[in-house]
Amino acid sequence: MQATLKQGLRRPPALAILFIAALAMSLLVGPAPNAAPADLRTSPAVLVMVQDPGCPYCARWEAEVGHSYRASKEGKFAPLVTYMRDHPEISKLEKIVYSPTFVMLAYGQEVGRIVGYQGSDLFWMQLEPLVAKAGFVRDH
Repeated sequence: MQATLKQGLRRPPALAILFIAALAMSLLVGPAPNAAPADLRTSPAVLVMVQDPGCPYCARWEAEVGHSYRASKEGKFAPLVTYMRDHPEISKLEKIVYSPTFVMLAYGQEVGRIVGYQGSDLFWMQLEPLVAKAGFVRDH
């Protein structure tokens, strides 16, 4: 009996623990504070993250990408601002269907969006043309 119990107990994978911790933190503290100017119409570039309460993909993005995005050159160029889907500040954006949706704005005009979150590598790959359209020039 004891051998059966030991075989049935397995250590959860580190990614699962990280995901659960990020989800718990997002539920406890809410979205990250808005780093961009309050008036999205006058900001040269801003990345708007639209989310829903309890969104597991939003928590996963925050755990896997959030800090590195904010610290990156792209994040300095286009600061992240987060809003819940029903916030009046983003009511003029085209319809948001999935959570999260990342909308790149340049002086209040949408230049592109990333719908959903499928992992860190894909996010950075999808982000590259958006920041370029907003005017970001990568120094080599």
